[in-house]
Amino acid sequence: MTSDAGAVREELVARLIDLCEEPAVTGSERPLCDRLEARYRAAGEQVLRVGDSLVVGAADDARPLVLLVGHLDVVPPTEDDRHPRVESRPDGDVVVARGASDMHSGNAVGMHLFEDPALRAASPYALALVLYAGEEGPAAGNQLEAALDAAPWLLDADLAVVLEPTGGAVELGCNGVLHALVTFRGVAAHSARPWLGRNALTAGGAFLTALEGLAPVEHVVDGLAFRDVVVATRAWTPGLEPGGPADGPGNVVPERFTVDLNHRFAPTRDLATAETQLRGTLADLLGDAEADVEIVDRSPAAAPHRDAPAVAALIAAVGGEIGAKQGWTDVARFSERGVPALNLGPGTTEQAHRRGEHVAVDAIVDVASRLRAFLSAPVV
Repeated sequence: MTSDAGAVREELVARLIDLCEEPAVTGSERPLCDRLEARYRAAGEQVLRVGDSLVVGAADDARPLVLLVGHLDVVPPTEDDRHPRVESRPDGDVVVARGASDMHSGNAVGMHLFEDPALRAASPYALALVLYAGEEGPAAGNQLEAALDAAPWLLDADLAVVLEPTGGAVELGCNGVLHALVTFRGVAAHSARPWLGRNALTAGGAFLTALEGLAPVEHVVDGLAFRDVVVATRAWTPGLEPGGPADGPGNVVPERFTVDLNHRFAPTRDLATAETQLRGTLADLLGDAEADVEIVDRSPAAAPHRDAPAVAALIAAVGGEIGAKQGWTDVARFSERGVPALNLGPGTTEQAHRRGEHVAVDAIVDVASRLRAFLSAPVV
């Protein structure tokens, strides 16, 4: 692989567009996985396929192992980003495509580095590539756990670099997530005679007002600030729930009103403790309201692992901004299994899932160059 800067730039852009050309909305990653599997088998790499996920590479007892990790799936495209392309803008060229920021630009960087035979031969680190399905959907459909189970040697890695969008910053750890449904109970009635029922929708008003008044709570871990937040993201009455009829009668006092809550919590506690605390907070906000609380999805937080040798080495080699990951990423799955992990990618969180999603070409080149510096630096 050439080290010429212009050729590297062209190769990274072409690789990103190629990845984005293959629709891989969550649940339909198979064609892209098939193509990548064929690519690496043809190159003579050791490949393990797990569902629609790939582990490429092998353990190396002589060198510490670094994993380059990315998810293959994207959210559904819009007309503004359905067709991958390069656009010249006043502040530089960008690649516009669904998944350009989240996270095929990171995958392009990981593949570019992994496929460089000179780098792999000279690096003090052994490299493996982990490309997995199902990250954008529910936790139960995420295939990273299955890949780690099928290739237990991955758990001996000194570092997992999760190439999620960070705008080129090194983001350590991540917040955990609890997804809760709060359902207010009422009694249905005709809207002309509301006194014959009890309106579950308006019963939720005081709760929503109190919820809006909750301020973020900051926790400092390894010198990095993580923030606890509880946010209402959706709400519905019967007939308007996700997956339900598109409309319902407008003359019925609703007997139920459900609020969808998203809770992000710092890596100062485990899932059980976080759930207990969330239930306590919601009980205080609900007061005497007739309501049920159901936790429907759970994902653990991840500690920063700032003092892990490979994490410290990467920070020293790549420079730039160091921060905490306020969102959730699969660094948590690695952390749970004892593998230090961090987030570093060229995409930006502001562009993730956004209409007209794009990534700056300069950012892709920059992250690839900085990661190459880390993978080329002697292990201290």
